[in-house]
Amino acid sequence: MKKLFFTAAILAASVVGANADTKMPIPTVEEAQQQGWEALWGDYQYGYVMPENYVLVDNEEVKVSLNKAANVATTCQVKDYDINLQMGSAWNRESNDAVWTLESVYAGMKQPYAVLTLEPKMNGKISFTYCRGKNSNTTVFVWDTMGNNDLGSFITANSTFFDETADAGLDPLAHTVTVNVRMGHKYYIFGAETGANTDFYGLTFVPYSSENYVTTATGTTEMKIPTVEEAQANGWEALWGDYQYGYVMPENYVLVDNEEVKVSLNKAANVATTCQVKDYGINLQMGSAWNRESNDAVWTLESVYAGMKQPYAVLTLEPKMNGKISFTYCRGKNSNTTMFVWDTMGNNDLGYFVTANSTFFDETADAGLDPLPHTVTVNVRMGHKYYIFGAETGANTDFYGLAFTPYSDANYGGSTGIENVVTDTMAKPADGRIYTIDGRYVGKDKNALGKGLYIMDGKKFVAE
Repeated sequence: MKKLFFTAAILAASVVGANADTKMPIPTVEEAQQQGWEALWGDYQYGYVMPENYVLVDNEEVKVSLNKAANVATTCQVKDYDINLQMGSAWNRESNDAVWTLESVYAGMKQPYAVLTLEPKMNGKISFTYCRGKNSNTTVFVWDTMGNNDLGSFITANSTFFDETADAGLDPLAHTVTVNVRMGHKYYIFGAETGANTDFYGLTFVPYSSENYVTTATGTTEMKIPTVEEAQANGWEALWGDYQYGYVMPENYVLVDNEEVKVSLNKAANVATTCQVKDYGINLQMGSAWNRESNDAVWTLESVYAGMKQPYAVLTLEPKMNGKISFTYCRGKNSNTTMFVWDTMGNNDLGYFVTANSTFFDETADAGLDPLPHTVTVNVRMGHKYYIFGAETGANTDFYGLAFTPYSDANYGGSTGIENVVTDTMAKPADGRIYTIDGRYVGKDKNALGKGLYIMDGKKFVAE
């Protein structure tokens, strides 16, 4: 498929004492046997049962733990993987219902599915990869228990769907979601009830200070923000009376419309040449009437505009194929902000947020970092209509670009955010430091270790 134009240059990250990314390991069957964990269905060839409260990783960046015991299987929907944590819950697909308690996620659960708790110790982002095969639509949720003034909010409810005609002939694909998480918050990660499990293959945490944090929105269709010169040629209004500041993009302007996707502006909005991130030269100014971290339903497009303080951009996205979008934005360091994507037709036409991505700079933990561009990845469904908009923050959020990639593209299944990370959770330069498989540092003396599996200099070994 033809790749369309994009405005952004490749970015370089500004880092202060760059941290390594943390990749969450799923213990192998051999490791489970050594730990004496129960075999799945009585035979380790099928997998094992991960015990209640097992800590998958706990280091200086993030803690990830299992709540109740859950199945781990060796049979995977995607042939490139050989082990998966089996996910599900009592939640309906595409639900926008609030998660009041952890127990409510388990209520009525049909199998011992995994529900993970994630506790970031730094601000950053997570990427996770999963698959439900081709068995219709499913959703993997991430619920922030402390967002929205402690009422909680979904930061993503990522739904995937295979169409029997449009996606015929495709093998089951690994879907990768990228979303930001906030230091000191607690998140629940779980799958929807589908009558069978969703394969969960892995999760990676990337802090702001990592050299791998900054990425750009790329895909087979890349949305172009017109240049100032193009705006002048079209006779569009200059921003604040002078094109040096930017211009006003007119109402209903279509940014891209091809065989894959259509993206259009609703009401007229400002486009500025001054950007929070120095690597960009132009941005679409975003905002809305919505509060940061809100979980309130979007009943009408007009409600997004009601009380808007400036001519902010609200985009409508209409995919013509099943696939994923990535978009890049920045609000600078002015506290917390949220970028929303609302599916107007999901959840039985009641609608729901497929992402409500919040970013936050801490004055102490993130001191010294330049404003960073944040890139979110989430799936979208053919024939649905989505609204993309920013929260009200008292000033605009810079929106730099958006890209779409269909299932059928060879690059779709790439594990965005999973590559270029350490091969083991605590892999570091060779320094003799020893860690448990859940990431706890236990010193450098092998003779002082209890029996079990450990990691030293990026390699696993067994202490007898």
